[in-house]
Amino acid sequence: MSDKILWFFIFLILYVSFCVFWAIRGSKTSINEQAYYLANKSISSWVFFFSATVATFGGLIFFFQINTIYIDGFQYVGTSFVAITIPLASILFFKRQWMLSRKFGYITPGELYYDYYKSDTIRIITVLVTFFISVPLLATLFGATGFLVNMISNGAITRELGMWVISSVVLLYVVMGGFKATVSIGVLQSWLFMATFVIIGFITFIFIGSFDTFSLSLSNIASSNLNSLGSTRGYGGGDYNSFFAVPGVIQWVGGLGKEPSVGGPWTAMMILTFCLSFMGIILSPIFSMWSFSTKHTKVFSYYQIWGSAAAIGFLLFIFATIIGVGANLLGANADINTNSLSLSNVLPEISKSESSTLIFYIVSIMDDHAIWITGFLFIGLIAAIQSTAAAFLFSSGSIITRDLYKIYIDKDMQWNKEIMVARLIILFVFLSALYLATFAKPAMILFSGIAIPLAFQFITILLGVLWFSWITRGAATMGIIIGFIIVILTETIGQQITGNRLPWGRWPLTIHSGIWGLIFNLLVCFSISIFSFFSKNDIYKLHREKYHNFYREHSGLHPSRRRIRSFAYVIALIWFFAIGPGLVVGNDIFGIPNEGYDTWYMKIPSIWGYQLICWIIGIGLLWFLANKMDHSTLPTKPIQPGDLFEDVEDNINYTENVGSSYGWILILIGLAILSIVFYIYVV
Repeated sequence: MSDKILWFFIFLILYVSFCVFWAIRGSKTSINEQAYYLANKSISSWVFFFSATVATFGGLIFFFQINTIYIDGFQYVGTSFVAITIPLASILFFKRQWMLSRKFGYITPGELYYDYYKSDTIRIITVLVTFFISVPLLATLFGATGFLVNMISNGAITRELGMWVISSVVLLYVVMGGFKATVSIGVLQSWLFMATFVIIGFITFIFIGSFDTFSLSLSNIASSNLNSLGSTRGYGGGDYNSFFAVPGVIQWVGGLGKEPSVGGPWTAMMILTFCLSFMGIILSPIFSMWSFSTKHTKVFSYYQIWGSAAAIGFLLFIFATIIGVGANLLGANADINTNSLSLSNVLPEISKSESSTLIFYIVSIMDDHAIWITGFLFIGLIAAIQSTAAAFLFSSGSIITRDLYKIYIDKDMQWNKEIMVARLIILFVFLSALYLATFAKPAMILFSGIAIPLAFQFITILLGVLWFSWITRGAATMGIIIGFIIVILTETIGQQITGNRLPWGRWPLTIHSGIWGLIFNLLVCFSISIFSFFSKNDIYKLHREKYHNFYREHSGLHPSRRRIRSFAYVIALIWFFAIGPGLVVGNDIFGIPNEGYDTWYMKIPSIWGYQLICWIIGIGLLWFLANKMDHSTLPTKPIQPGDLFEDVEDNINYTENVGSSYGWILILIGLAILSIVFYIYVV
């Protein structure tokens, strides 16, 4: 046994022991449905902060972000704005979902949707979509685990064996310990995830040498045509190396598989619609269920602002970029090596089709320096994967149990039988995912590609429940079904179903499938709702109004802040424009990419500097919406006896407190950025 495998197994045993401990501890507290499914709705601020952050981003973002940045460069770095858009979705919906769960005792989103819409169809859609989202994504995550084990063992352990054995750890603590074990282990997984990301970033940076060396090397590449995407040819400004520029606002092309876009697929509209579609992670019933579990609503702001936007944003915009781009300078890019533009050859040459091995080779650099770090980092990678897998596995099994089996098969079953059924259904979901990952890899890839845009279509269901009482049951049902169909038709699976007869390919006009689905979803939903309003055929209107009256009674914007509500809308729209169509401005606003390092005002590629500024502003936007627009503050009055929420003082003047709490941190950061820009342009 090699030293690397030995250290890996040492850390694996420690990690598994921690998981088993919480599995046993959680099983002892699973005395009723509230305890097993939602940990008695008592998850603390910091536990939710860490566990929700890693569950949201750990498995789905880590590998794909770094690999694709390595291939597509700084244009793909723009997709890191998911660190802002994903928590933005939770800002809009989590607080109100929590309030309803607190009031009516909901455990799953399906229970909430049914009570509000009085629709078995919506409840069944929720169950079906949950299953077809979870299984392919779990298969992808489990497959990635097996791949890592196969790589670290140099092929001695097959992907399938590693996948089945290591993934069983997730099944163990999810089935035994329930939600309490899932989130408690999620805290450790969060620490391992962040530590792993940072260490890999420092490893890459140490072998690069210095920041000046990094930037000088990038400027040499920017002056060449060395990339797999060609040049932008005037799209979005001058004719630049596509590795360093966004290829236009939008391109009128048929989409991938039919007519590729010039200079790469990541146009400004592609980046914006991709980031919006990834809100589907939070809008899915799986993560909606998480919003029911906390002690109070202030918890959400910590996760939204400091967990997702700040911490994950820092990892994606700084570390993932350095790792992905830096790999091109450390020997991984054959073209750069051939043209003598690499800094070293510590990495083997990695082709585009083999980019999934990039992380493995970067971690393996430490084999000759501190091999124990290699073992630790592989456990960190596995922990990141398992954090997201646990969230999908547990929530999907719970939803299927509560909204399908208990409602339509055995309504009167007691808790001792229900927990047994829940565990069996979780096992069924687990085995389905492993079967897909083992015997149907093409189907796994195909279905995992549509999972998140399908989940994004739940936005109309949630808008009706939480914001707009005029959205009717029929409108929400037809809207989401049409949205599903359009998503399928604008993804690769649509071409396979139709025998490649569709005149467009994947993501036509460089717009993500999730947004194509949303456009038709909203069109159908709003049209039917308007028709129902004028026809006066809406028999459930008064029933739905009761929910919205409850929101107005227990929450809402303080009177002193209402006058700046329009300001919040304006700055949000400006920010979305900046990361959308305005992103092309970033191509050369801080220096022409191909005119050399001395012309780069920020001493980094212009588009990267522009993205970093928009990221910082995005953190401020989330803080403003969560805290000053009351989207993640405490309710204004108790929902149940014993709640400790206090009414907002009527005499508070918002403008006198605009810099209170964490706001000063953002103000100081903003002043620092302005100082840097001032220094660059004036001094």
